[in-house]
Amino acid sequence: MNIPSMNIVYLVFGNNLDHYQQVYFSIYTAFAYKNPEDKIIVIAEDASLFSSFEDKIEVIPINRETITEWEGEHKFFWRVKIKALELIAKKYPNESILYLDGDTFFYQKTDSLSKSLQSGQNHMHIKEGKLSLLSSKTEKLMWQQMKGKTYHNVRIDETTSMWNAGLIGISNQHLESLQLTLNVNDALCADNVTRRLIEQMAFSIGLNEYSVLQPADDTVGHYWGNKQQWNTIIDHFLKETFMKKYSFEQIIDKVKEMDLLQNPIWVKESNTQRKLRSFIDIFYRDKRPVYVITK
Repeated sequence: MNIPSMNIVYLVFGNNLDHYQQVYFSIYTAFAYKNPEDKIIVIAEDASLFSSFEDKIEVIPINRETITEWEGEHKFFWRVKIKALELIAKKYPNESILYLDGDTFFYQKTDSLSKSLQSGQNHMHIKEGKLSLLSSKTEKLMWQQMKGKTYHNVRIDETTSMWNAGLIGISNQHLESLQLTLNVNDALCADNVTRRLIEQMAFSIGLNEYSVLQPADDTVGHYWGNKQQWNTIIDHFLKETFMKKYSFEQIIDKVKEMDLLQNPIWVKESNTQRKLRSFIDIFYRDKRPVYVITK
C-alpha cells in the first residue's frame, strides 16, 4: 500500500540539555512508528547535539540572530515556531508537515494521520475547548480581550476554539495557512492580548480556516503536564543506550518494547507542595561548599 510521505519536524534552541533529550526520545519513537518515506527534520540552535543520528535525519542549524529576527517587531518568543514551519514549507512545498514539541512521543503507526494530511485535513494535538468556556486565568482574559473582534477577516465568537499546539499537522494542500497564522499572531500581539498562549491561538485560528481541525492524540502523546517524571525516564533510557553501546537498530527495538502509555502525561501538582518547595529552595540553600584544592 502506498502511504503518502510527510516531514516530521522538531524545533529546539537554547542550552538546556533536557530539551534536547526530549527531542531525541521523540525522534526515536518517530522512527519506531513512522513510514520509511517520512523524513525527520530538526531545526536546532546547537545542531552538533544531533550528530549521532548521522544521515538518518536532516538537521537545520539556526543561530541566535535568526531566532531574534523570527521573534518579529513585537518581540514575541513563540512566533519562532511559526517562522520555523514557514522555513520548512518553503523548502519542501509539496510535502505535508507534522510538527511536534519535544515533550511528545509516538505510540501508534502514522498511516492514518499521514493519509489524512494528504487528503487536505489539518490537525492539532487535541481540542482544549471553546475559548469562551475555558477556565484558566489566561484563557478567560484572552476571551475578554478578543471576543467580538476580527483579526484578518476571522471573527472571534463563541464558536472559536483553542487547540493544543504540541502537535501541528499541516496538509501540503494548505501550507498557505501558515501565513494567516503568522498574520493573526502578529495582530494579537499588536492588540496587546495576553501573550502566554497567543501562538497556540493563532495556529488554532489559522489552520481551522483552511480545514476544520481534527485531533491527533490517537497517534501521539504529549506529556506537557508531567515533564519531571518523563525527563527522568528519558534520562535513564539514554544513559542505558549509551552505556550498553546500543546500535541505532537496538535503540528503536527497545523503544518498540516500551509500554509508553503506562506513564501519565499529566498530573495535578499540589499548589501547597509547589510553594513549599520553592520556599525551601530559596531560603534553605546548601551552605559552605567544599572544593578540591590543588597544591
